[in-house]
Amino acid sequence: MNSAYSYDQEYERPYAQRQTHPVRKKRRNRHRGVGGILLILFLITLSVLLGGLCFLLYRRIPVPEKQLSGNWVTSEDHTSDATQTAQDWLDQAALGNTVHVRDYLPEILISAGLTIDGSSFSSSLMPETYEQAKKNAEKGLADALIELIRIRMTASESSEEISSDAVRELFANATGMQPEEYLASYGPRLLPSADEYAAACGAAGTFTYEDPYVLSYNGQSYPYSVTDELLLLPVTGDLGRFGNIAEGRVIYRRISPVAESGTGEAALEIPLLSDLAEALSGISMPPLTLTAKAKTFQLTENLYCSPGAGTPVIVKAIHADYENNRYISLRDLAGALVDTPREFELSVDGSSVTITTGARYQAVGGENEPFADDGSYSAGDLKSNSISIDGKRVKYYTYMGKNTEGKNDCFINLTDVSLLFDINIEVTENGIILDTSERKLRIDMDSLRDDGFYDEMRGALSGNATTGEIYEEFRGDLAIPIASTTKLMTYAVLMDAVSAGEIHLDDTVILSANAAKLSQGPDRVIPMEQGQETNVRELMQGMLIASSNECALALAEHTAGSEKAFVERMQKKAIEIGLSENTVFNNCNGLPYFEDSISTAKKQNLMSAEDLFKLSSYLLRVYPQITEITSRSNVTLPTLHAELKSTNALLYNVPEVNGLKTGTTNMAGSCIVVSAHVEGAGGAQDLIAVVLGAEDNTVRFTSSEILIRYAMQCASGMALPEEEDEQALPSDAESLIRLVLSRA
Repeated sequence: MNSAYSYDQEYERPYAQRQTHPVRKKRRNRHRGVGGILLILFLITLSVLLGGLCFLLYRRIPVPEKQLSGNWVTSEDHTSDATQTAQDWLDQAALGNTVHVRDYLPEILISAGLTIDGSSFSSSLMPETYEQAKKNAEKGLADALIELIRIRMTASESSEEISSDAVRELFANATGMQPEEYLASYGPRLLPSADEYAAACGAAGTFTYEDPYVLSYNGQSYPYSVTDELLLLPVTGDLGRFGNIAEGRVIYRRISPVAESGTGEAALEIPLLSDLAEALSGISMPPLTLTAKAKTFQLTENLYCSPGAGTPVIVKAIHADYENNRYISLRDLAGALVDTPREFELSVDGSSVTITTGARYQAVGGENEPFADDGSYSAGDLKSNSISIDGKRVKYYTYMGKNTEGKNDCFINLTDVSLLFDINIEVTENGIILDTSERKLRIDMDSLRDDGFYDEMRGALSGNATTGEIYEEFRGDLAIPIASTTKLMTYAVLMDAVSAGEIHLDDTVILSANAAKLSQGPDRVIPMEQGQETNVRELMQGMLIASSNECALALAEHTAGSEKAFVERMQKKAIEIGLSENTVFNNCNGLPYFEDSISTAKKQNLMSAEDLFKLSSYLLRVYPQITEITSRSNVTLPTLHAELKSTNALLYNVPEVNGLKTGTTNMAGSCIVVSAHVEGAGGAQDLIAVVLGAEDNTVRFTSSEILIRYAMQCASGMALPEEEDEQALPSDAESLIRLVLSRA
């Protein structure tokens, strides 16, 4: 073909024409490439969005076992019923005066706990909430009663109004009790018994899931609603017949960490009861001791001592550091009590003191003679000395010195004299009066409180672990450093692991570098070496008897793999037991803890006396075998090559004491949790005394002995003065008010 133009076989336009526009072709190809990239990006974005949507939809599919598993709590309001019962009782004596109990009564809330583990559940009364509710009800009625008596007195006297405090004092004088105590024994029954509540709350069993939001139990369906913090169950059947009701459903609040479902945080707060002012308690009797603060000095005193109705004699006394911190001569005391039912024989040989009660004292010369006036006398240093009394060894802090004839003598604190000889002592302006009758020591906490008993400590409590009753409390809810009393929680977590089969008491434990390092530090108790082999049983004994910090660390690492993981268990256990949110654990042994920071300070584990009481009560109820360890005054640990002594002096001084733990750091001061097992009015009972932040060992052991003896006194039914033990007190409001008015 002889044409100037040729045609491409594939396209209609001339080939030559196509070659004359190369730029346009490249531009078209570029547009085609960009469009492809945008399409790919669009498809990727769409895939991500669809994947995310599917993931969110998947996450919203409920997993019942994870949503419901954990610990829940609900509270039931009994304010209305308690108010009506109290008002009916008080109206018997109203006589036209208007006193509304509801104005004085706080909310009366009683809680029940619900535990769900997979398809198993159990619910039960939280007994501490019942006891608190009972106290709330009695306190409210007491305040209303006092107001009614005040109105009646004002009307009858036609004088200026009398204060409520004055009325309370008159009430105590007339009945021998504070109104709260009276109402607990003689007043109306404001609440059903704890057993009745326990029966209403208690249930256990297994259920199935009909669908994600319906449970089936005993052939009945229970539709429920659940969030991270709340569970709502219908008010039917065993699963929901007690608690906070709203729109026909029981409301539960979670009190344990949410199961690992990726949904939210745990709710740590539980419905708590209203706080109460401390109810006054105790009896009227002379104080054990008086406290005075002065500049530091030492002086001697020739103290007049009256043995009952006998002729006063001189008893030499040393005032240690502060005025009125009296330590009296045992030889002078023995001389004063000759020919009385309280006489005793005494031998003092160096630092050894032997006492035999009921035996006549053989004088050595110098008894009941005054100190010289030159002020030259010195009795050495205050030390913890062993005293043998009737063949039993006890320990008290004493001064060892000489009498006026140069004979060995022992000076013992006036309070400890009361405790050692179980004798009542009255301090007067003219000296001291000894009760030479065979009556046992009767502790009056009201007088002790007035005399500054709590001035040398930061928190204290005396109570009954068996019944949950608190007999005496001082700043019981204040969370403060607790030192080695921490190890009680460590023991609780360890025994949980033993019960679950995670560890065994005879397990071999290979000591870590951390434990060995701690055993070489300033807080060491037992020397250890890395790689050394021992066992769980010996480590527990070293931890509880001698307060070994390295033993606690070795146990924590053996159980949880690390101290950090173990401390997490401790914190969870605190929630499980129902301790307050102010309870904080940083380590397993109670030593000071420093943050890793350029500017740091000592942190310490924190608990309150109330929480330590709850923890100790839990241990005595669930793991009572702890006292098999803590009741021992010494122990030999073969694998650790150690012979250890208990840090608890009360094991010697009070036969009923069987534990539990001491603790000391600079910040925490001297702390102790004491337990005692007694046969009380209601059978076998476990009693507890807690002292936190005591100034020194002397205060710690003396004050805790007083508190545990006071608990024993209350548990035995000795709370009333002897002359009123058999008094028939009225049980109706009008007779009671007439009794108070007649004594005014």
